[in-house]
Amino acid sequence: MALNKESIKLLEDKAKKLKELKDKHGKRRPVLIEFCGTPKSGKTTSISALNIFLKRNGFNTELVGEMAGICPIPNKTHPHFNSWTLFSSLAEIIKHYSNNIIDFIIVDRSIFDALCWFQWLNTSNDEAPYLDDMTFKSYENLLIGSKLLSSLFSLTLVFKANPEVCMKREFSFLLTEKSGSIMNENVLCSFNNAIESCLKKYESKFNKIVTFDTSNEERPEEVNRLVTEKTLDALLGLIKEDIGYLPVTVSRLLQEGVNDFSIIKNEKIYFGDRDVVEETDSIQPIPIAVITNETKTKVLIVRKSDKKAERGSPERNRYLLYTGGHIRHEDKNGADNNLLEIFKNTLHREIFEEIGESIYPKDIEPFLIYNSENNKSKKHLAVCFVIRLNDFNHKNFKIVTEELVKKTGSSKSGHSLDISEVVENYSDNLEPWSSNILKHVFGAFPYDKQLDLFMDT
Repeated sequence: MALNKESIKLLEDKAKKLKELKDKHGKRRPVLIEFCGTPKSGKTTSISALNIFLKRNGFNTELVGEMAGICPIPNKTHPHFNSWTLFSSLAEIIKHYSNNIIDFIIVDRSIFDALCWFQWLNTSNDEAPYLDDMTFKSYENLLIGSKLLSSLFSLTLVFKANPEVCMKREFSFLLTEKSGSIMNENVLCSFNNAIESCLKKYESKFNKIVTFDTSNEERPEEVNRLVTEKTLDALLGLIKEDIGYLPVTVSRLLQEGVNDFSIIKNEKIYFGDRDVVEETDSIQPIPIAVITNETKTKVLIVRKSDKKAERGSPERNRYLLYTGGHIRHEDKNGADNNLLEIFKNTLHREIFEEIGESIYPKDIEPFLIYNSENNKSKKHLAVCFVIRLNDFNHKNFKIVTEELVKKTGSSKSGHSLDISEVVENYSDNLEPWSSNILKHVFGAFPYDKQLDLFMDT
C-alpha cells in the first residue's frame, strides 16, 4: 500500500522549507546517516526510497554501499571479514566527508553495525567465541572510546526483524531453500541479541539512534516515511543546532578587552536554541584559534562572506585573525562537563569545518576577549587559543566552509600574512576581537598613516 497524498505532501513541504533554510544559513558539514541491523530487515529498500526522495527534492546525496558484498575474505565468521568491511566503509566516508557540496552521505552498514558484529563474534559461542575479549575491547575502544568516529554520524538507523521473517524474505529471491553461514535462524536470533546489547551499551555514544522493527510486512511504506522524516530532522539539527551559553552574570565579572580565563573556568555551560539564546542577554562563549608560526611573525587571516555575516555583526566586511565558532551539544562528548575541554573540542571541530585541518589545542591556556560596544557584541565572549605551528610556513590553508570568503581574486582570506603587512594594510579593517589579538598576542598596533605623513614632512 502506498502512502496517501497528504503524507507525501507533508514530507515534500518539509523538504522544501529545509532546503530554503540550508541555502540561507548553510550547513557545517554533510549529514552522515548509517543504516544497519538484521540482514533482510528492509535496509536496502529504505535506503533506495530515501535517496530518491532527497534527490528529487533538490538535495545532493552520496551513497556508500554495503562492503560485505565485495569483501574478498570468504570466511564471514572470521574477525578479518568484519574489519575489512568496516575500514573499507570508513575510507569511503572520509573521502566524501569534507565535500560541502554533498548534503547527505547515506551509508549501508558502518560503525554501529561493526560493533554489533564484533559483539556477536565475541559472544555467539560462549566456550569458544570467534573473537577474544582483549581484541574485542581494542575494537570497541577504537570505535567509541574517543567518540572521534561515532560522533561523525548525525543519525544511526537500526533495523530489526524476527528471524522467521528474514528467512522468508531471503528464500523469496532464491532458487534454493538451503541456509547460509549467516542467513540461518540461529545466527539471526543471536545477532538480534547482539544488537540489543549494543543499543544498551553504546546509545549514549552516538548523536542519535532510531530503531525500526520491520517484522510487520504490511506497512513498509510507513517505515520509509519515518526514515525520511528523521533524516530531514537530522539536517535541521545541523542547520539550527542548540548552542552553548553562560549565565548573564558572567558579564559583570568581565572588563573591556582582554581578560583572564580563570574568570569563567568553573562556570557551567548551558544549551538552547540559537534563535532563542540570541534574544536573551546570556553570554555566548566562542572558542577561537589564532593560527600562527612559532615566532609569531605570521598569522592566518580570514574574512566572513557577506551573505553569512548578519547586519550589525562586528564581523561584517571585516578581516579576522582567527577561526572558530559556537559550542554545540556534540562538543560536550568526552569532556565530563569540563569547560576547558568543551572549548577545546569545539575548536577542534570548528577548525576542521572551516579550514579542513585537524588541530587540537592540547596544552594551551586560552584568554578571554570581551567587547560591549553594541548589543550584539556584549552577548559574545571570545575564548582565544593561540596555536603556534612549527610547520606553519609550509601550510597551504584552504577555506572549506561557505561562511568564509575563499582564496579568490584580490581577497586575502585564507592567506598567511606577515604581521607587518597586517598592521600596515589591514589593521583599520579588523573586527574588534582581532584588534585586541593584534595588540595582545603580537604586540603590534595599527599603522598610523597620519603620523607617517607628518614625519615625512
